[in-house]
Amino acid sequence: MLIRVAVFYAILMLTFPFGYYRAYTRKLSARWFFAIHAPVPLVFLMRFSTHLPLTFIPFSIMAFFIGQFSGSRMGNDHLCARLEEPRAPAGPDAGAGSSGAHEL
Repeated sequence: MLIRVAVFYAILMLTFPFGYYRAYTRKLSARWFFAIHAPVPLVFLMRFSTHLPLTFIPFSIMAFFIGQFSGSRMGNDHLCARLEEPRAPAGPDAGAGSSGAHEL
């Protein structure tokens, strides 16, 4: 039982960064397909090397999708937060108005 729980969380942790990366790719592009399908052989090898039964496959699929979804959700939240940040004014006297040096 402990091995099943450990493999479940290992699959979550393995697919999470790929889901995060998927948030930064264009949908249905080659990088998007890579982000989804690259961890599949690793998940298979993890399940195969621990000699888990075939009844564990639905749980590994569930862990795969939870990891992908939560990673992409965090990536989207991070991407939206970066787009909403106020930008500093650009130019040679940027920020000079707040110090009062150029005011009359």
